[in-house]
Amino acid sequence: MNGSDCMEIKIEDKLPLDILFLMRVKAHEFKKEGVHTIDVNDIKDYLYEVKWRNQKAIDMCEMIDDIMSLNFSTLFDYLKFKVIKEASTLKIEDFNDLISK
Repeated sequence: MNGSDCMEIKIEDKLPLDILFLMRVKAHEFKKEGVHTIDVNDIKDYLYEVKWRNQKAIDMCEMIDDIMSLNFSTLFDYLKFKVIKEASTLKIEDFNDLISK
């Protein structure tokens, strides 16, 4: 299949069911490898916020490649950065549950 055979998908459109299915397959693959905390939303967030960030449309073939080539260490780095970024917006009072024990 070459690039001209791939359907172009606009980023703001709803993802095709085939792509959502592949994200579920990838999340299941991580679970089989012992990583039970990664879900479809984590994969989707990474793709939209990092991989497809500045794109208006992507070929479906490229989307498939991006999903299937995604490895745990890349996703872990993204999630780690996301948690640090979110935590930096919190106040010390937001951690009272952790501190008061």
